[in-house]
Amino acid sequence: MATPSSSITAGGGERATDAPVATTRGAIIARIERLPSNGMHVRARLLIGLATFFDGFDVIAIAATLPLLISMWSLTPGQIGFLIAAPSVGQLIGALLFPALAERFGRLNSIGWSAGIIGLMSIACGFAPSFEIFALLRIVQGLGLGGELPVAATYINEVTRAHGRGRFVLLYEVVFPIGLLISNAVGAWLVPRFGWTVMYFIGGAPVVLFFILRRAIPESPRWLAEKGRLAEADRALAAFESRAKGPLAPLGDVSAYDAMTGKHPRRRVRDLLSKAYIGRTLAVWMLWATCGFIQYGLSTWLPTIYKTVYHAPLQLALNLAAGASVLGVIGSLVCAMIVDKVGRKPVINVSFILCAISLALAGVFHAESVYVVAGLCALSLGFLASGFITAYVYTPELYPTSIRAMGCGFGGAWLKLAAIFAPTLVASTIGSGNLSIAFYALATVPFVAALTIHFLGIETKGKVLEQLEA
Repeated sequence: MATPSSSITAGGGERATDAPVATTRGAIIARIERLPSNGMHVRARLLIGLATFFDGFDVIAIAATLPLLISMWSLTPGQIGFLIAAPSVGQLIGALLFPALAERFGRLNSIGWSAGIIGLMSIACGFAPSFEIFALLRIVQGLGLGGELPVAATYINEVTRAHGRGRFVLLYEVVFPIGLLISNAVGAWLVPRFGWTVMYFIGGAPVVLFFILRRAIPESPRWLAEKGRLAEADRALAAFESRAKGPLAPLGDVSAYDAMTGKHPRRRVRDLLSKAYIGRTLAVWMLWATCGFIQYGLSTWLPTIYKTVYHAPLQLALNLAAGASVLGVIGSLVCAMIVDKVGRKPVINVSFILCAISLALAGVFHAESVYVVAGLCALSLGFLASGFITAYVYTPELYPTSIRAMGCGFGGAWLKLAAIFAPTLVASTIGSGNLSIAFYALATVPFVAALTIHFLGIETKGKVLEQLEA
């Protein structure tokens, strides 16, 4: 039922009253598009960013603790590869399950449930008595890890206006490489002193979100409006508007936004592979598969490679791996500053080409010192982080609200599928000490991805999400 749009009180400023406007999907979008970043946006970024942070934390937690787990449980190379890849099985399921839940029950419910699983299973891992139990717990934890990121990216995109959306979203998503950096640093300091369990007890923090998230921030107004729950969408958006500084701009004519919402039919999951979206979907799948292949095929192995192949002491191996995360944060911050100016596709493609070059050079110089190899690996992961973080703003922009979370979820599923197989590539070469084949194979993937995105992807910068519907 259409209701009059409520008057908006801009936080700290005078009351700005719009002429009465029926609360339609178009009116909700128009209000989002006039809404500047404010305190509620910051709160959303901080709380949802906590779960995203610990997704990055988990990636490095296994890397930092793996050398000790190998020794404690006398693991074979095959068991090591399985231990790294095991969570990806759960993540593959979670990347499809939680976006489906988000489409039906809401973005915040899905994020809260996934965060609870992440935290609870991480704590349980700290008490695991054996390799088998530890691996099983990480598979279950993977359900939450796989489901949180795509739904979180969907939510953050949906509450953000077109102007400056890339920068806004990427400044939120930078918590992932920061998670990598901090967890590397924390792991390098804590693990040698307190053992491997401390990392997993720290990783239990996201369980708090299960209890507070839905009370602390409003549901996505775009999702509520798309579901026809216009009164709830109005209240959710009013919560954002009430935190704005200064009076909001007049709403004006919303007919153009109403026209956007009525231009295309409601899409279903099968439309991801329809003629309208197949090019975008293939570009997305290749983008996410590349990120998973490199991230899990390389970064989780780095401390073990440095220790096993190059005979570096454990502390040095952990420090060198931590150094790689610094470049990831720097690359991500640079992307956040330029992505709205140069566009999504150029940032992703250039980042992936430079990543491929760095990995190829690591293959050429694999017989040199550990510092040369570590430097090239750090460069490759820094460039990868630049493309990876841009995927979180680019992917949700490519799909309409009705299938946005599922579009992101299928992208995440390809990331996890690649993560299942990538660690075995390195495991098959680590015993011989000749890593050139692994580096060359890894380099091929981002190069092919850059070509795919160049030819099949579309540019999305500066456009309202509903304008991008095919």
